[in-house]
Amino acid sequence: MLVPLAAILAVAAIYKRFRQPLLIAAAVMATVGGIGVLLAAGSGEGLQDSVKRTAEVHDHSEKGDAAQAPAVIFGGIAVVAAAEEVLRRSKYAGKIAKLPKWAPAILLAATVASGAVATAFVYDAGHSGAKAVWTGVDGRVTK
Repeated sequence: MLVPLAAILAVAAIYKRFRQPLLIAAAVMATVGGIGVLLAAGSGEGLQDSVKRTAEVHDHSEKGDAAQAPAVIFGGIAVVAAAEEVLRRSKYAGKIAKLPKWAPAILLAATVASGAVATAFVYDAGHSGAKAVWTGVDGRVTK
């Protein structure tokens, strides 16, 4: 849940008035969410031997592995965007290297784009996990 929520916060950071707190919150959530995706994938690998290996379980495992890189990349980009925003508005702004005027917009766009990609991958992994668990329950097969 943290990765999609962080992506929503990144989109909301388009409004300059709230950009700094929203980017900070998005960076924290995206980082924790990325770590969560890594931990979930690791714990899933440990459980593979104790569950019946169905096509759905294999699909979930593959999609969980695929979600790791986008989630971690989103966290990294969000941290860079938040750090740039905080440093640019700090009392030390004149002492750090000046970035081009377009840099904050590019960082925000990269944060939003990577958040959208990470959200899609995390959603896909979660949905395939739900399918793996619930397919065939009560005689129903979900698609």
